[in-house]
Amino acid sequence: MAELDPSRIMQVGLGYWGSKCLLSAVELGLFTELARQPMTGKQVEAKLELHPRATCDFLDALLALGFLRRDGDGADAVYRNTDETQVFLDRESDRYVGGMLEMSNARQFAYWNDLTEGLRTGEPQNEVKHTGTQIFETLY
Repeated sequence: MAELDPSRIMQVGLGYWGSKCLLSAVELGLFTELARQPMTGKQVEAKLELHPRATCDFLDALLALGFLRRDGDGADAVYRNTDETQVFLDRESDRYVGGMLEMSNARQFAYWNDLTEGLRTGEPQNEVKHTGTQIFETLY
């Protein structure tokens, strides 16, 4: 019998880490800016108005996930899109699919945090709960 390995469990359980990095990059317009011109971390910081504390970690996470390429190391490293992100995540591309990701990030991501509560109570965990508006209850 093969030794049991928890890696699949951990990958699924922590999968939101990668998902949220991608969703935030789309929301910030990172791939669109990199489609115009590859940039260093400092240039990305300035262009997207990011705090320097997390910029390199954020970009390197996207690199590790396969959404960016990097030429060089350290402060002089230049980040660029992959072929895939260049085509599908540049807002100026006629093949842009990021709109669905933007909507998911803005309207759905937070509701998944309430899944356990919804499973326990049966109560809606969408706009109804978060807006305090009863109009959605009559529509759904």
